[in-house]
Amino acid sequence: MLATVLTIAAVLVCVLSLVIWRVRTNADWALWWHDNYLERIRDFLTGTTRPLRILQHVQRSAKQGDALSVITAIDSYCSKVEWAMNVGDKKGEILDTVVLETRPRYVLELGTYCGYSTLRIARLLPPGARLITIEMNPHYAQVAKEIFQYAGLDAQLPPISDFPLPSTPPSSCLQAEQNAMQSACHQRKWRLQEALIYTTLHCLQLPLQLFARTPQYPLSPSSLPAQGKSAEKLPTGHICKVELLVGSSTVLIPQLKKKLDIEKFDLVFIDHWKVSYLPDTKLLEECGLLKAGSVLLADNVICPGAPDYLKYIRNCPRYRSQYFPAQLEYLQVEDGVEKSVFLG
Repeated sequence: MLATVLTIAAVLVCVLSLVIWRVRTNADWALWWHDNYLERIRDFLTGTTRPLRILQHVQRSAKQGDALSVITAIDSYCSKVEWAMNVGDKKGEILDTVVLETRPRYVLELGTYCGYSTLRIARLLPPGARLITIEMNPHYAQVAKEIFQYAGLDAQLPPISDFPLPSTPPSSCLQAEQNAMQSACHQRKWRLQEALIYTTLHCLQLPLQLFARTPQYPLSPSSLPAQGKSAEKLPTGHICKVELLVGSSTVLIPQLKKKLDIEKFDLVFIDHWKVSYLPDTKLLEECGLLKAGSVLLADNVICPGAPDYLKYIRNCPRYRSQYFPAQLEYLQVEDGVEKSVFLG
């Protein structure tokens, strides 16, 4: 009897160790664990959402009116309490460098989420610059707006009526958006089921915390190390105008010139639905929103990945591309950022 118990215990330890290793090093496992399982469990148990929990942490921990303090608070929460797919602190340094090198006056961001990368970009832009950020999810957009206001950002959210839906959006882009929506619906379908199996799998979270790279407990932003020399020297008072648009990027991009009086973008940060990277890039070209020297910076090109986008951008003679290897935000999973300069 004792031998049987010991054998079962040994098997469980081996399985547990394998799961921990896979979650920490494998992209699919890491995304499933953090972005599906744990998020759904927390949503189910708390009756809130991850963006709301991030907002609450910012309001508790960050200094109001200080963009850098808000950024640090989000990094603290996402690395030590609950993972979220922001660009993150390490890849954020790449983003900072590109913004400083480009010195853009007009910036487009595809995928706002909670506004983390918007803050990183906005605090580095000169007075008078414009940052247009597009978010498809109204709940995310509302949370981002509150985070912007808390950080002291001059953010506007134009009425939806200002951007009417076209009757016939481009077919390729429409298909990409439909695929993305189907994926989101599939995730929601399993939300309750994932919550119910918490009683059998929650024991895995404690070992993950014990073996994690950093402790899984909230710390005040002041206890974190500095994010980099470039960030330390940047003033937090230089805040540009931010316009937050809610809706499909496929629908909104063709309306930017007319509705917002935008001619060309100096910098485009791409961090929304991965299936939309390529069609939205082509749409920017078709709408004449890129000029010679415009920079496209695409996040998560390895994890979850955007192979069609990479194939196009690296082989198109109209672009000169450079790949920056990195790790998935707040994890030890391979990822990367692709910087592409539009040659005209």
